[in-house]
Amino acid sequence: MVIDGIGWVAVVLTQVFWIPNIARMVRTRDVQGYSLFAWALMVVGLACYFVYFTAQGDPVGIVANACAVTGAIVSTFCIWRWRHDREGDHA
Repeated sequence: MVIDGIGWVAVVLTQVFWIPNIARMVRTRDVQGYSLFAWALMVVGLACYFVYFTAQGDPVGIVANACAVTGAIVSTFCIWRWRHDREGDHA
């Protein structure tokens, strides 16, 4: 079905978003301007979407949100880890 193809294109286009952002965080360890609380909320919200699409049996939604949850978790971890380094709270 054509609409499924559009869904898969949307998955690819929206999930490549994570790659340059995470690469920049890892390369520079600069997380200034990122809100840890907001990213934690993003992880929870995306996890809820993942559960929803899994219950619905929607493969496009499952793949999209599995990728998104993974990217958000990595981003949140980087923010948490390197925010503490800059504040001197983490050894």
